[in-house]
Amino acid sequence: MKRRSGPAALLGALLAACGPPVRPAIPFRVEQTAVGSVTRLTLIASPGFKVNARLPPALELPDGHVVHFAGAELTVDSAYYAIPPTAIIAGAGAPVRGTLRASVCAVDERYCRSVVIRL
Repeated sequence: MKRRSGPAALLGALLAACGPPVRPAIPFRVEQTAVGSVTRLTLIASPGFKVNARLPPALELPDGHVVHFAGAELTVDSAYYAIPPTAIIAGAGAPVRGTLRASVCAVDERYCRSVVIRL
């Protein structure tokens, strides 16, 4: 069987290589750190993503309380967090449970998407 080469094969290879970028299923992770009698949660965007500061992330705890994330430093246009946003909850040591809602934007796109995960 003869292999094809030439412009058609080259074009096919280029089109396959230029497919959409592979993106992680969840565009961020949450780090939990015990600090004395409280737990600090830090929302860290995956590479290629940024967290929308105009719709701050929030964690709804099983008892119905809502904990909002905040960042000390925003981008020049105040649209995104320049450093990962954090939240503080009472208690230390036990894993945090709840529903986290955040608006996350891919750096190469003009829109953000809402992401909901259960911790």
